[in-house]
Amino acid sequence: MRTLVFERMTRTEMTDDGRRDEQFAEYAARLADAHGVSGYTKTPDGTVVYAAYSDGDYDLHTPDGQLTRLDGDITSPKWLQGRESLLASRDENGAEQFDLLEVDPETGTTTAILDDRFLNFKARQHPTDPDRIAFVSNRDRSLDLYTLHLDDGEITRQSEVPDPVMGYAWSPDGQRLVYQAGTFEDSTLRLVDLALERDDAFVDEPDSEQSLAFTDDGYGAWSEAGIVFTINHETGYRELAVADGDGDYELRYVNHRDKYDPQWTDEGDVVFLEARGGDRHLRVLSDGEVTTVENTGMNMDVKAIDGDVFYKHWSPATAGDLRRNGTTVVDDGWVEAQTVAPQEVTYESFDGRAIAARLYRPDGEPLGGIVKAHGGPEAQHYNRLDIVTQTLVHAGFEVLAPDFRGSLGYGREFRKASDGDLGGDDLTDVVAGAAYLRDRGRTKVGVLGGSYGGYMALMGVGATDAFDMGASVCGVVNWETTVEDARQYLGDVLMRKLGGTPEDEPDLYEERSPITYTDDIDVPLLVVQGANDPRVPQSEAEQLVASLTERNIDHEYLLFEDEGHGVERTRNRIEYITRTVEFFSSHV
Repeated sequence: MRTLVFERMTRTEMTDDGRRDEQFAEYAARLADAHGVSGYTKTPDGTVVYAAYSDGDYDLHTPDGQLTRLDGDITSPKWLQGRESLLASRDENGAEQFDLLEVDPETGTTTAILDDRFLNFKARQHPTDPDRIAFVSNRDRSLDLYTLHLDDGEITRQSEVPDPVMGYAWSPDGQRLVYQAGTFEDSTLRLVDLALERDDAFVDEPDSEQSLAFTDDGYGAWSEAGIVFTINHETGYRELAVADGDGDYELRYVNHRDKYDPQWTDEGDVVFLEARGGDRHLRVLSDGEVTTVENTGMNMDVKAIDGDVFYKHWSPATAGDLRRNGTTVVDDGWVEAQTVAPQEVTYESFDGRAIAARLYRPDGEPLGGIVKAHGGPEAQHYNRLDIVTQTLVHAGFEVLAPDFRGSLGYGREFRKASDGDLGGDDLTDVVAGAAYLRDRGRTKVGVLGGSYGGYMALMGVGATDAFDMGASVCGVVNWETTVEDARQYLGDVLMRKLGGTPEDEPDLYEERSPITYTDDIDVPLLVVQGANDPRVPQSEAEQLVASLTERNIDHEYLLFEDEGHGVERTRNRIEYITRTVEFFSSHV
């Protein structure tokens, strides 16, 4: 067993068994250095300000060069009209405790607005009062909606219900706020009247979700034309709808496909994202007709600004370029290395259900197969750059990335199929993926995943005999302690997916926790963890590693002291993907 703790290391220190192949090391380094843009804005003179990775952190940049130089990651810039400054977020070491900063766009000088170690994010300026902003924070309980006066520092909580606020939009006159209460299950729209100090239900259909913010934050959802949002009440898919100020709404575009994050353009059109297998198309609805701006890859962080549509774009060869109307504006996410585009496939699970997946194939005969489980659980695999998948394929592995039941993008029924059953039928879908790879001739099959995917990997090697090896990145080990230790809104989501609290469902919590099956793990296991992870705390990994060590089970433990929920810094990424490939390669 090897326990490896990584801070700042040289290439020599990272080498246990001699010098690595230089070509592979160069390939891994190029992929690891692809970070992409982490937020952007446009100033009145047309300058694009964006957050880009440089020397270990994100900072604000313009086409003329780097603007800020601070410790921590400076991201999500927004222009503050009337103050002629920038609003930005700062986080350190992946802890997801975001401060709010005001930044001078000429000098890069910063002034702290909120520096209190809470999660303060999704900040946006009042449409008519330049000295007032709204933001989302966990400063009182779960995630609530607040307003803040920038001059006197007065903070007022505006949301009253306990459900987490996932996004919001100002009314054009700034007198009201509409917000989304709830994450994936039974989310509703609520309306805050600031003058009356009221928070009332706005759109709340039964057995459905109303959403104006999914991967984004609700930007641009309210204009003089109404409030645009998605709802799956009638068809089971998230369709486009528009509501007036009283909450009466009508469907505007229905095609039985999930749609996300709609917003108005200056011309009165609606720009939105639409799920299409592993792609998330960027589309525009105008006078009842829909056109496509981008039909490949994963697209998000969309903003309609001054007649243009800006967005971040991922593909198997890009890690978050900034684009405008289909043309690249900032290419920080481009990879100077050959990558593989996946093939869309389906395979049959235990009950005959067809499971959609992306299949990555190497040149030549594969060394073995890997099932890559996505996080979430309510997420999916996209046609985007996944650096560990690409490196594994480059090393000769065939990788299958399935959208098991519970995944997004396939309607409400499929997404809810894992409710009360985490680690049940969804795990069986992953096991069926291993059988699919073996049917393709792979004699050795491993499982790999991060977050919920890490949980699936741990269950795969412990609760089943379907895999010959496994790797978990920030994976859940014990549902009871995860729910107790996680932030409130995350704990609430997990309890819903598990059908109740640990006290309500003690048998299920035990049955579906990987720690229960430690004695049954008899294949090699790699455990990767960030010391500052606020979602799956380090204590989760420590539980597992202690048990594996006590039983002398073949495993490796990689702890990154300066990472959170994932591995983000280039030097750590190189170590992570290299160790992962070496681990799987040594066990086929």
